[in-house]
Amino acid sequence: MMYIRQRKETKTIEVSEDFPSPKGNVKLEEKPPSGCASGRFWKILSSVVGGIVALCIGLLTSVYLATLHENDLWFSNIKKYLEPVYFYIYTLFGLQAVYVAALYMTSWLLSGTWLSGLLAALWYVTNRTDTTRVEFTIPLRENWALPFFAIQIAAITYFLRPNLQPLSERLTLLAIFISTFLFSLAWQFNQFMMLLQALVLFILDSLDMLPAMKATWLYGIQISCLLLVCTLQFFNSMILGSLLISFNLSVLIVRKLQKNLKTGTFLTRVGKLLLHLLLVFCLTLFLNNVIKKILNLKSDEHIFKFLKAKFGFGATRDFDANLYLCEEAFGLLPLNTFQRLSETLLFYAYVFVLFVTVITASVVAFHNLSDSANPQAVGQTRKCAVDLKPEAAYNLIHTLLFGVLAMSTMRMKYLWISHMCVFASFGLCSSEIWELLLRLLHLCNPKRIWVMRYSVPILTLLYLCCKSWPGMMDELSELKEFYDPDTVELMDWISSNTPRKAVFAGSMQLLAGVKLCTGRTLTNHPHYEDKSLRERTQAVYQIYAKRSPEEVHSLLRSFGTDFVILEDSICFERRHQRGCRLRDLLDVANGHEMDGPGESDPDLRPADHPRFCEEIKRNPPSYKAHFTRVFQNKTFHVYKLSRNK
Repeated sequence: MMYIRQRKETKTIEVSEDFPSPKGNVKLEEKPPSGCASGRFWKILSSVVGGIVALCIGLLTSVYLATLHENDLWFSNIKKYLEPVYFYIYTLFGLQAVYVAALYMTSWLLSGTWLSGLLAALWYVTNRTDTTRVEFTIPLRENWALPFFAIQIAAITYFLRPNLQPLSERLTLLAIFISTFLFSLAWQFNQFMMLLQALVLFILDSLDMLPAMKATWLYGIQISCLLLVCTLQFFNSMILGSLLISFNLSVLIVRKLQKNLKTGTFLTRVGKLLLHLLLVFCLTLFLNNVIKKILNLKSDEHIFKFLKAKFGFGATRDFDANLYLCEEAFGLLPLNTFQRLSETLLFYAYVFVLFVTVITASVVAFHNLSDSANPQAVGQTRKCAVDLKPEAAYNLIHTLLFGVLAMSTMRMKYLWISHMCVFASFGLCSSEIWELLLRLLHLCNPKRIWVMRYSVPILTLLYLCCKSWPGMMDELSELKEFYDPDTVELMDWISSNTPRKAVFAGSMQLLAGVKLCTGRTLTNHPHYEDKSLRERTQAVYQIYAKRSPEEVHSLLRSFGTDFVILEDSICFERRHQRGCRLRDLLDVANGHEMDGPGESDPDLRPADHPRFCEEIKRNPPSYKAHFTRVFQNKTFHVYKLSRNK
């Protein structure tokens, strides 16, 4: 199929070796064989086969991850608690099939061959340690959100293609809107991910690498989706005060006010762009502050405190910000991540493709800025210039910005490395990239391009299969046991010995399990992007601080608490170093000195009371008057609160 198409275009390619005509950059497969119906037939057949492969590889990935999850619980008695929520689990693993299929389609759209999508999917599976956490952390909201994010990226990639039919464009915009809405609805960090997307659009629009009208449509979809989610989430104040809404509005306003932005000489264009950037930045901060002051919004202040402390702009004693700072997931990306990615050749392929596309994008951007002063010279200049399609440019800037995010915050690596699979596979299967490299070596002809475009990905696929297949089979055959008898005993006791309407207090991670396994009411929900919920969580966590029994009892009863669960793993924590243990964060937030060897800040004072979680186990009279121990094992201690004040 490919050989016939290339023979028909041999003359075009050979004539264009020295760039005498703009047609020299036309993609090899864009023209079907003239006067030959077989070309259309093979194209349709290839599309059908590619679609079937996408469906199969998505389903196989879903079954593979679900089987690994089941194997981890094969001998476990906790499985009885999962039966009522299997629909939830099955739906989530079903979404993994959608996720992989969306990655596959994005790579296919970029490269023009479904072989690229197959390679992206296989890289996703063989690097699953760094691409997904779904097999061992099912309840995470990002596991629901990322499949829709992948669909959105695929839809945007298609939308940015030139010369779309009006109907195709409208349907693609609808797909972008629906996927953006579902992504925003599912994950609390949606606005920060979409802010990076908006920055991608802003950069490409400023450099004339993207149609301005299409960028405007995407800005509008982001704003409308966030406002709709805000309404459905009972007017979530954090969304209204998001930087994304302020940034998108600022871009649209400044674009209207700043005329002739894309005209002038190179230096004039650069000056206008710098001014444009400054105006957008200042207006974004102004609008964001005005909105927050008018609506009295403080929902995301802990995130900015976290960022300020993380990047060395000043320490903070804020409890919520320090919770993030002390979590390994919010630290820098470990260097051994790149070693793992190199073992599957993903990192090497990614660096190779990134190097070529960055140089190409730089040349295109320079020519766009240089040629704007003389429209007649544009065609002449681009005779010897490389080209970069808008959809490829979008995915290039996307992977760069998300790479910076992932390297600064390890938890976000799952967004970057899954897209890394897409971008690397696209490059290896791209006729444009191989054509450019072969031209530089003066070896360019259609046959060599065809050979490189298909031989390199096929050899990579064979290598991945030979290397990964034995390990994958061993994993599927290994049956494990989730051994946590103390937690199972606690859940059994709660289900059998407490009223259905009983209210429980404790750590966020434990209460999530209590809700899932027993259905009891919780005092603090683990949705940490609401100021009142954060304050409530900090108040409940005073059970691990140095507070009097009367103070703790009063705080817990103000939330309607009937039972409180204390965990030895938190009270006597050894996992984190001094200063990052939960009890240390509470002590500092309360103005108390930390326990253990080491210095505390000079303005911290000794506490007036012993640590509550330690002292209550001695059961002195002052504690016995308010708390009665009703259950204990090696890990957990449950106390019932008295009704008296």
